Amino acid sequence: MKHKLHIQNKYFIDVKSGLKTFEIRQNNRNYKIGEVLIIKNLSKEKYLIKKIKYICSAEIYNLPNILILGI
Repeated sequence: MKHKLHIQNKYFIDVKSGLKTFEIRQNNRNYKIGEVLIIKNLSKEKYLIKKIKYICSAEIYNLPNILILGI
């Protein structure tokens, strides 16, 4: 499965450089390890493709329905 996501330019640059290796998202798409994220830069017509490597629920931090996706 492929998930299309939009992120701000500053975060897009960090994902592209490898500095940012995660995405924090609402748990509303049934994400699974091995699925693909198509990440679009909100400012420009640029895309990155990343695979979900790890999923962590943020419920332990009292943030229900929030996931941290390792990419």
